[in-house]
Amino acid sequence: MKYRVWAATGLAAASLAGAARADTASFKDWTAVCDNVRNCTAFGFSPESPEAVETMGYVKVERGPGRLATPLITLTTYQQERAPWQVAVDGKVVASVTPAPSPDDDQASVELTPEQGRALLAASRAGQQLTVSAGSGATQISLAGSAAALRWIDDHQKRAGTSTALLATGPKSGAAVPPPPPRPLVRAAGPVSQAGLPRRLPPSVKAELKTCDEDIDTLGIDPIVARLSPGVILWGSVCSRGAYNIIYSFLLSDERGGRVRPAVIPFEGRETTDSLMNADFDPKSQTLTNFDKGRGLGDCGAETSWVWDGRAFRLTGQTLMPECRGVLAGDWPPSFVTRAR
Repeated sequence: MKYRVWAATGLAAASLAGAARADTASFKDWTAVCDNVRNCTAFGFSPESPEAVETMGYVKVERGPGRLATPLITLTTYQQERAPWQVAVDGKVVASVTPAPSPDDDQASVELTPEQGRALLAASRAGQQLTVSAGSGATQISLAGSAAALRWIDDHQKRAGTSTALLATGPKSGAAVPPPPPRPLVRAAGPVSQAGLPRRLPPSVKAELKTCDEDIDTLGIDPIVARLSPGVILWGSVCSRGAYNIIYSFLLSDERGGRVRPAVIPFEGRETTDSLMNADFDPKSQTLTNFDKGRGLGDCGAETSWVWDGRAFRLTGQTLMPECRGVLAGDWPPSFVTRAR
C-alpha cells in the first residue's frame, strides 16, 4: 500500500510519491510549477512570520506556452482593506489598482493589466520587496528568488534568449520558441448501471485489508462501491487516517467479489498506487478524484483526477502547490493536463 505523506512546509515535487511529474523549483521566497505542456506559474510569498498572518499575501505570475502568450499577474492579500491599492517595489509605485469583490471576506485579489504587469516585472528585476498598500494596511511580498524563478520558467518554456522571455531575454524572435507538446488524449468510458450493488465490503475484499488500522471502523465512513464496467466492481475502503487526511485503499473484483486485486491508479510515467487520500468517485462521469492536503489549512498539496476508460484508470489532471504559504486550492497551478476529445 502506498500513499503520500506531506510535510508541513517546503514540499518538493520530486519527493511526492504519486505526484504527476510536474517540474517544480523553489528559490528563497518564490516557487514555480510547469505542467506537461509548458503552462508555467510562479508564486512570490510574504516573508514567513507567525506575527504577520493577517497581512500575508502573494503574487502569482502565470504564462501559457504559446509564442505570444502574455504573462498574467495577480496580487492576492488577506485581511486587506478594499480601498484602491498602491503597488510599489522598494517604495516606488508601479501601479494603482482596485480589488474585485470576493466571497471570502479575508481575501482580495486583483489582476494587473498587461502594461501594469510589464512595469511590475521590470521594477522587480533588481527589487527586494513588493508592497501592496490600502488605507492603513500594507502587505509585504518578498522578491527574494523572483529573478531565479522567472528565469527558470523562461528556460522551461524554451524562451531563454528570445525577445519573449520574462527575464532571460535575447536577440532571437518569438518565432524561435517551439510549439508546446500536445495534451494527451484521455476518454472516459460511458456510465454503467449501478443497480444491485452491495453497501458493505464482501469478506473476500475485507481479507485484503489486513494491514489497515484496527480501529478504522469506528469512524463510520461508508466504503466507495461502484460498478466500473460489467463484471468490474471498484471497492474503496478507509484504511488509515491522519490529523486531516483519510486514506482509502482501492481494490477491484468481479460481480461476486471474486478475483480481488489492488486497483492500479497511475501517475505520469510508470508510478502507480492503490491508495489515495480524501478520495471520491463519480459513476456518472467515471471520475475518481482525491485531495492530498499538506496541512490543515489546505494551502499546499495536490488535487488529482482519473477516469475509467473501460479497461483501466487514466490520469486526467492534477493541480499542485508544493509550498505551504497561504495559497488555497482554487489558486493552485496545473501540473498535468489532458484533453477529452
